[in-house]
Amino acid sequence: MRAWLAGSFLVIASLLPGGWSSVATSSDEIEAELIGFLVRLPPDGLRLPPASVVTAVLEVPNEQGGPRVVFPVEFGARTEVTLRESHVRGGELVVLEGVLYPGRLRVLHVREVDVAEFRGRVSLPAGPLFLPPTTDQLVDVFLDGAPTLPVAFLLTPRTTSPRISLRDGQPVSLGVVIGRRLVVDLENR
Repeated sequence: MRAWLAGSFLVIASLLPGGWSSVATSSDEIEAELIGFLVRLPPDGLRLPPASVVTAVLEVPNEQGGPRVVFPVEFGARTEVTLRESHVRGGELVVLEGVLYPGRLRVLHVREVDVAEFRGRVSLPAGPLFLPPTTDQLVDVFLDGAPTLPVAFLLTPRTTSPRISLRDGQPVSLGVVIGRRLVVDLENR
C-alpha cells in the first residue's frame, strides 16, 4: 500500500500486479489533482475534449526518484480543457483534476502546469550528471538566498537543458512546476 499527496488530497493506493486500486474509507470516490505525463495516446495525439470516451495513461513522477506511479485515465465529452492547445501529444506534462474510481481516474478538467523559476548551485558530490537523465533523478540545489540547506528537485528525461552535463557547484536556473519539485527547464547561469 502506498500513500502520497495529490494536490491537496491524500491519495492511498494499493499497487497490484494488474494495475492499482484506490482505497477509500467513506466513499468509493476520491477527488484528486495529479500532475504527470500523458502516455499511451493515439499515435497522432488526442483532441480534447473527445467526442466519446477515450482512455490513456498518466505517469506521475515519483518525488523520491525511482519508478513512476501509473494511473489509467478516462477523458469524456464533458472534460473541461484550459490548455493553450486542445490537441495533446504523448509525453506532454499536464495537470488532471478528476475523480478516482477503482482502476481509473475520470478526468473532469485538464490544464497546463504553472512554472516558477529558482536559482542556485547544484550539489553533485558523486560526480557529473549527464543530461537528459535516462530515468527520473533527484538532484540537490543550494538555492540563492538559502545557501545552507539544499532542496531536492526531480529531473526527468523530459527536462529540457541546453547543456549536456552538470558538475558539482555549477550555478543553474530551474523552471519548476509550482507546488512540486519537478524540473521542466534547466539552464546554466
